[in-house]
Amino acid sequence: MDAKGIKHSIKVKSKFDYRSIIDITSLVDMTFLLLCFFMVTSSLGSLSSITVHLPKAIQSGQMQQGNMVVSIDEKNEIFINDVKYQLADLLNEFKSRKASLKNNVVIIRGDRNANYETIIAVMDILNQAGIPRFTLATVKPK
Repeated sequence: MDAKGIKHSIKVKSKFDYRSIIDITSLVDMTFLLLCFFMVTSSLGSLSSITVHLPKAIQSGQMQQGNMVVSIDEKNEIFINDVKYQLADLLNEFKSRKASLKNNVVIIRGDRNANYETIIAVMDILNQAGIPRFTLATVKPK
């Protein structure tokens, strides 16, 4: 207290006081990298890992994105999104997946050495399941 009775206080800051600063630069970088990773991998999600030698066609369009890919290999084995199915089980499987289709389009990847009758049977079963829109995958000749 001074002579007039006023209390004065001096505020002393310690150099050991810590300021709570959170540096989020590395968090932003990591989030950006994860976003890029998921964007790249999700665009490749509709490709099948089943080896199918597609027939060549001069007039082929762009690849359409679909969430159901039916692959038929040279041994006439049928795969839906890389899971093997028998021909007799396809109708029930197509009916159960019908509601989740994007644009109601199915991509059929038939091997050039596959039996034509198997490919037609798959297309017929798609029609029976109420999925009349499908695309036959081809490659452009080089």
